[in-house]
Amino acid sequence: MTTPPGAPRKGRRHDPRVDRALIAAAIEELNESGYAAFTTAAVAQRAGASTASLYRRWSSKHELTAAVTRQITLDELGDIDTGALDGDIRELLTRKQRVLDAGAGPALLSLMGHAAHNPELRRILHEEVYLATRARLAIVIDRASARGEIESPIPATEIDLLTLVLIGTGLARSVFTHDEARGPDAPPALDQLETELRLLIRTIRRQ
Repeated sequence: MTTPPGAPRKGRRHDPRVDRALIAAAIEELNESGYAAFTTAAVAQRAGASTASLYRRWSSKHELTAAVTRQITLDELGDIDTGALDGDIRELLTRKQRVLDAGAGPALLSLMGHAAHNPELRRILHEEVYLATRARLAIVIDRASARGEIESPIPATEIDLLTLVLIGTGLARSVFTHDEARGPDAPPALDQLETELRLLIRTIRRQ
């Protein structure tokens, strides 16, 4: 059986502390140097590990990148069930912003920028970010429908678009808007997040 791209490779049991250190180092490298200068050797050095140790887990730069994007996405978008649609969407938005505030924003922007000219990187982002986020949003919508909070089904094409909105607003805000008074690294104002929440809720409820 083939090991899925981005998954740690089988063999000798890995120390999870080294796994976490390598992933954290990879995110830092992407944040500081961007994907063009991203190398497995630099990641291993930053993590204080050997390249052999890294390659036992991920056999290539692309596999490591897949692991990084999966970590960024799935660790934050784990199971969400507050018992209400508004609460679930608010939690999704909060977790998305936490990803960006925690320092993964520049890494994601760099990966997305290079994906246009790198089919393998585009596939990784599609699978590990877009499809993972879409699946989580679909679960939230299905639960809301089962609770009777949504009167009519949401077409798949609308879920596709809502997923892009959910992923893209924070990243776009970090590039296209800048509040001099608050500084470039400040999180978005509360009213911006509330506006995004209302727009998503209204669309899902077909209002």
